[in-house]
Amino acid sequence: MTIDLYHQPQSEENNERLKVIFKAYKEVHRNYANLSDIDNEALKRGLFIQWYAMTEPNYLTGIDALDEQAEHLIIESLNQRILNNDPDWELKWMLDYYTSWDWIFDKFKDYEGLRKAIKIRQANSLPTDIDNDNMNNRGQMGKYWNSLTAFNKK
Repeated sequence: MTIDLYHQPQSEENNERLKVIFKAYKEVHRNYANLSDIDNEALKRGLFIQWYAMTEPNYLTGIDALDEQAEHLIIESLNQRILNNDPDWELKWMLDYYTSWDWIFDKFKDYEGLRKAIKIRQANSLPTDIDNDNMNNRGQMGKYWNSLTAFNKK
């Protein structure tokens, strides 16, 4: 949707549409952050949004500036899972992938677990296949993972 808007002539109406999309993603991220300490799926999706916002331009993602407090909630939940040795298999390989861009996490250097995860990350730890049907039901995160050619299609 956002790409389509960027390909149209600049107008106040299109700028307003973009603002609505950006605001909606910010709210979605905030909701995931609020659930991230009790819901593993919310943590995965919130972390994806944070990572994706930093690695891709907003006209491709629909994600603009995120709420810093929500970002810290996500990282705190992730940090606790790492310190408790509690991230599931999927979160581990996702985190290994995200931390390939370790600079994205520079503002979270005070989180011991995250520092540890970045230090011990395993390059190329993506699984050989994923459940594409399951990913289809996981929003933009699922679309992203399904788009990678590294996975065998089931």
